[in-house]
Amino acid sequence: MRCFKTILFALLLCPIAIAAQGWNDNTYKQIEQRVKQPEFPNRSFIITKYGAESKLSAAKNQIAINKAILSCSKAGGGKVIIPSGIWNTGAITLKSNVNLVVEKGAHIIFAFDTSLYPIVKTRWEGMDCMNYQPCIYAYGEKNIAITGEGTIDGNGSVNTWWKMCGKDWFKAKEKITENQNVGRPKLFEFVENGTPIEKRNMKGLGMRPQLINLYKCEGILIENVTLLNSPFWVMHPLLSKNITVKGVKVWNNGPNGDGCDPESCEDVIIEGCNFHTGDDCIAIKSGRNADGRKWNVPSKNIIVRNCVMEDGHGGVVIGSEISGGCNNVFVENCKMDSPNLERVLRIKTNSCRGGLTENIYMRNVEVGQCREAVMRINLNYEPKEAAKRGFNPTVRNVYMENVTCQKSKYGILLNGLDDSDNIYNINVKNCTFNGVQDKGVMRTGMSHDINIENTFINGSLALIDKPFKNYSEWLVASEMKRAAHPYLLDFSTKPKWSYVMGIEQESMLDAYEAYKNPEIINYLKEYPATMIDANGNITGYEYKDFNLDNVRTAKFILRMNNLQPEKNVDRALKTLFKQLENQPRTKEGVWWHKAIYANQVWLDGIFMGLPFYTAYAAQNMSAKKANKYFDDAVDQIIKTDKRTYDASTGLWKHAWDETHSQFWANKDNGQSQHTWARALGWYVMAMTEVLDALPENYARRGEVIQLLNKAMKSVVNYQDDNTGVWYDVMDVKSDKNYLESTASSMFAYVLLKGVRKGYLPTDFQKAGIKAYNGILKQFIRINGDKTISLTKCCSVSGLGPGP
Repeated sequence: MRCFKTILFALLLCPIAIAAQGWNDNTYKQIEQRVKQPEFPNRSFIITKYGAESKLSAAKNQIAINKAILSCSKAGGGKVIIPSGIWNTGAITLKSNVNLVVEKGAHIIFAFDTSLYPIVKTRWEGMDCMNYQPCIYAYGEKNIAITGEGTIDGNGSVNTWWKMCGKDWFKAKEKITENQNVGRPKLFEFVENGTPIEKRNMKGLGMRPQLINLYKCEGILIENVTLLNSPFWVMHPLLSKNITVKGVKVWNNGPNGDGCDPESCEDVIIEGCNFHTGDDCIAIKSGRNADGRKWNVPSKNIIVRNCVMEDGHGGVVIGSEISGGCNNVFVENCKMDSPNLERVLRIKTNSCRGGLTENIYMRNVEVGQCREAVMRINLNYEPKEAAKRGFNPTVRNVYMENVTCQKSKYGILLNGLDDSDNIYNINVKNCTFNGVQDKGVMRTGMSHDINIENTFINGSLALIDKPFKNYSEWLVASEMKRAAHPYLLDFSTKPKWSYVMGIEQESMLDAYEAYKNPEIINYLKEYPATMIDANGNITGYEYKDFNLDNVRTAKFILRMNNLQPEKNVDRALKTLFKQLENQPRTKEGVWWHKAIYANQVWLDGIFMGLPFYTAYAAQNMSAKKANKYFDDAVDQIIKTDKRTYDASTGLWKHAWDETHSQFWANKDNGQSQHTWARALGWYVMAMTEVLDALPENYARRGEVIQLLNKAMKSVVNYQDDNTGVWYDVMDVKSDKNYLESTASSMFAYVLLKGVRKGYLPTDFQKAGIKAYNGILKQFIRINGDKTISLTKCCSVSGLGPGP
C-alpha cells in the first residue's frame, strides 16, 4: 500500500524553517590552545609580615598589602597570601608575576572611603576616564592572578557605594551629593567633545569603582574566590589578553552589578562560575560610542562554559558598550534559572555605537525560566541616549542550538532598526521553549535571514515568515504544486481511481472547508469531473473486483457531491454502495478485502468501506432502513476485533484468514503474524469516522466507543517515549524497524479528534499532543521551493493472496 499524506493536513498547524551552519570547532579549539594559565615561583609573601593586621584601619592594611605585592613582584614573583581573618583595606594594586591568594576563611572588605581610592586611568561604561581606582587594579602587568577560597567584598550596600548610583529605589538612609547623576552626563559630554582622557577627571562625581579592573594586562587568572557586593561591575578585564576566570562565585545585587565584563579583550575562558547579579551575569564589551570607535578593538575569541547564572538582566550579554565590535564568542553547557533572570542570550546596542558583532555561538544551555526572552537582539537599546547617532551597528552570524527554557515571555525577540536591515543570519536550531507567555517569535524593525530549524515553542514548531498561516493550507498548496491535477496525485502519470487519491483529496476538502480558499475547491472539482463520465461510469473502477480499496474514494466523492450535486455522480455513488451491499463476506458476515483475497478480513478494509457505507446510509435512507446498515457496520467492527485481536500483545493483527490456509496465517487462529501500524491506524480511523456518521440516538454507538477506547489505550502503550510517534511494525523490536509517519498521523488524529468529539476521555489528549509534536519533529521537511513534505512513509506492507 503506497505512501500518502492524508490526515496530516488537519494536524499541521505550526511553523519550521532551515538554519545555517553552526558551532565552529576549529576556532574553539584554537582559543583553548592559546589560553594559558599563568605560573608563579614557589615563593610566598604573607601580608602580616608587611604590617597587616585584622584590627588595623583600612588605610594601614592597604599600605601593607600593596607593599607585600610590590615586594613579591620585585623578587621575581610568587604568592601574596591573605590569611584567614577579616581584612579592611582600600584599593589594591596588582603587579606582574603576583598571585594574590585569598585563603579559605579570609574576608577582604574594601572601605567606603573615596580617599583610599586614588585617581587612575580606567573605563566607566565603556568611556575612557580618570576615576577612582578599582578595588583591585592592575595596569600594563603580565602574569597575574587572584586565587584562593576566600572572599573579596566590595562593601557595596544602599548606605555605601550603591547610593552613589543616584536611583531612589535603593532608599539609602542618607542622601549623598556625590552620585553618577552628575558624573555620568559629564562623562558623556567629555566623550562627545573628544576631551583628552587625562582631563576627564571624575573625582567627586559619583562614579563608583569596579571590584576588579585589569587594564592592558596579559596572562590573567581569577580562580575559586567568592566576590561580593561590588560597588560597580565585579570583574572587568580591559584591553587584556589570555584570561582565565574559573570557579568564581559572584553575589552582587547592586546597581550596574555585572558579574564579568571582558572589554576589548582577546582569548578569554570563563568556566565553572556561579553568578547572582543585579545586572548582567556576563557582559562582553568593546567601548562606547566615540571612545569605542577610536580604539576600535573588538572583544574576540571568548569561551563561556559550565557556568550557572541566576538573577541578572542577562545570562550572557554582548553590549551595550560594543562600538569596537565582537566576534567568536562560544557559550556552552550552562544552566540558568530565576524569575529575575531576564534574558538568556542578549545582544544590545544602538546607532550611537556602530560596530560589528558576529560569530556568536550558544549551545547546550538549560534554562528553568527567564523573565523576558531566551534570545534578544536589540539594535535600539537606550533610544533616548544623548550622543551622536548615525553609526548603525550590525549583528550577524548568531547560532543558538539545543537550548531549552521552561518559561519566558518571548522565545526570540528581535528589535531591528527602522532604516537599516542590519540583523541577519540568526540561527536557532534544536531548541525547546515552553511556557512562552506572549509571542514565540517577535520582530520589530528590520531583519532578514532568520533561520529556525527543529525548534519548538509551546509544543509548536517555529518558523519565520512561513508562506501560509496554517500548515494544512501549506501542505495542500504543496501537493497542488507537485501535482498539477488531482488525478495525478500519488506520483501518477495518468488519471487514476485510487483510495490514495480519495483520502488525500478528502483532507484537502477539510482544508477548504476550514479556510474557504477557492483555489482548493476548484482543484478538487477536477477529479470527479475527469474520473466519472456522463453516465456515471468510473474510469479505472471494476465492480466485479469487489475491491474494498476502490470504495474508499467514494466518501470524498459523496462529500463533493453534497457541495455541488450532479446526477452522474449520484449514479456512480449508487454503484459503489451497491458493491458494498453485494461484497463477498466471511461466514460471520465480514467483508472480504477483495475478491482475489477470498476469506480474508483486513483492518484496512474496515476503513476502506464502512465510513462511506454508514455516511451514505445516513444521508440517503430513512432512519429505520439506515439502522440496518448501521447494525451491519457495528457487527463487522466487533467481529473484526474478535478475529484480529491478540491478547498477548494487546494489539490487532493486520489481517485474519477464515480458512487458516494463507502462507501468512497462524494455523491455529488464522491471524497474520504482526501488527502493521498503518493497518491499526486505519481500523481506529474507521471507528472514528463511523461514529461521525452514526446518529447521536443510535442505540449501539456505545459499542463502537468502547472498542475505540480499548484500541487507543493499547496504541498509547506502544507510543515511543522519546519521539511520541510509532514504529511501522508495532510488535517487533528490531534495528530494521523504523518510526513511520502515516500511522503516527492517524493515531494522533484519532487521539485529538476523539477527545474533542467526546469519543475518548481527556486523558488521551496528552498522548495526542505528544504524537503531534513528534510528527512535526520527526517527519516534516521544508523543501527548497518552500513546499513541505511528509517523510518516512511506509511504501508497502501488503500480505497478498499467496507467497
